[in-house]
Amino acid sequence: MPCIDVRARRIEQLFDNRDPAPFRQRDLDPDVADYLVDAGGDLASHEQLSIVFWLEQPAEQGELEQAIRGHFEDMIARMQRRRRRSRRTGAITLLIGVLLVVLLFTLAQVVGASVPGALGAGLKEGLVIASWVVLWRPVEILLYGWIPVRQERRVVEHLLSATLSVRSGKPPREAYP
Repeated sequence: MPCIDVRARRIEQLFDNRDPAPFRQRDLDPDVADYLVDAGGDLASHEQLSIVFWLEQPAEQGELEQAIRGHFEDMIARMQRRRRRSRRTGAITLLIGVLLVVLLFTLAQVVGASVPGALGAGLKEGLVIASWVVLWRPVEILLYGWIPVRQERRVVEHLLSATLSVRSGKPPREAYP
């Protein structure tokens, strides 16, 4: 089973020092959380995963495990809220975009009929192109914006299902010097 090793002298190094709450309530240090998410992403193709924290000084049983689970559960909740806001923004921008497409197409028809020659044709084409560009962002938000969020959520869920263990003392010698 693939394993993510995290090494620290004391358990306090794994938490965000700006947070005054007790350990079980504390957030992970942003660097530790980023490391776990990055390593989890690298190992996402594996069905099972293990995370081992090597601490030189012993820690209270369950303290770190509870903090890890709480941190990543909160991270999933934040992702869900962000995705809901993104969908709402996408729907609003799509509505605005459709209204602008109708307006720009109508304006293009008026310009094409009232301005003769190449200038009229150019302005008409420009308005038609602008009308499609107006839809670019709503389409991006609604059709493609969910992909990176879904990938990150899968990684975090994979980390939540990982086997966690905290070991005291020196870790075994690294396989790669």
